[in-house]
Amino acid sequence: MERVGERSLRMGLRPDDVTDELDLLQSGVLDSLAFVDLFVALMDATGRELDLESALSAKGATTIGGLVHLFS
Repeated sequence: MERVGERSLRMGLRPDDVTDELDLLQSGVLDSLAFVDLFVALMDATGRELDLESALSAKGATTIGGLVHLFS
């Protein structure tokens, strides 16, 4: 998640802008490849194996809150 914070700061987002509802793809914080990298890093960190395609079909899966829900 540190990478998300660094990218959001470079984009001019304030810490208050980084909420559970922030869509990492639509906002441009991450491009699709960086999102996949983050997804894989979260799988490694949590020890959970999730199918990316199935996970992305969930509403809000590309939001910070959606990722927290998927990996908790």
